[in-house]
Amino acid sequence: MDYLTIHPDWKEALAQAGLADLDALLAFSDGQCLSRHLRGKTSRTTLPGGQTIFIKQDHFTKWKTTARNLVRFRKPQPNTEKERQRLALVASYGITVPEVIAWGQRRRFGLPHQAVMVMLPMDGIPLPEFLEQEKDPEKRKSVIAQAEETLHFLQENALDWLTDCKPEHFFVLRNGKIGLIDLERLHQRKKPLSDKTRKMQLNRFRSLLPTLENIE
Repeated sequence: MDYLTIHPDWKEALAQAGLADLDALLAFSDGQCLSRHLRGKTSRTTLPGGQTIFIKQDHFTKWKTTARNLVRFRKPQPNTEKERQRLALVASYGITVPEVIAWGQRRRFGLPHQAVMVMLPMDGIPLPEFLEQEKDPEKRKSVIAQAEETLHFLQENALDWLTDCKPEHFFVLRNGKIGLIDLERLHQRKKPLSDKTRKMQLNRFRSLLPTLENIE
């Protein structure tokens, strides 16, 4: 079973680029490759109208992951669909995340096989890039504090980002707020996060910050 959902405002723009069907999006290989792994990749490209989009592809879904979900009586989903749902969850708490304008998947025997998600860029830059560009140490400290407050907010709401709370996943937006990306592994827990988990995540975030003079 195949399906593709496109936001009505973006159907024409994607059609002009030849990206208005599932086969084309799954086969897309142009643009700038931002990340690649065995299961898929993320690319950036520009539509004919000048809009920048990100295309995240799942080339296949691991059977081991599918089996684990079935054993736990969960509906198996490809990674891009998991992330789309997590983005919507975090957005419901008032945090800025990339806007998803198209998503779809190809299932075999009712189980996930391939999938794709198309997103718009946020109006900002990754935290490490901001820290490298900003010369004022007080502004750098302030933005780091904002990012840590955002992580704390997730933790207070039992949103467990596991070990993905890396500085490059925090965006400094033009409006001064913090946005988040790459939320595929985030989970809503039924119980509050333990102090051990909270401390681990904060330490991981801090340990991966760029080492710049006067940040401390």
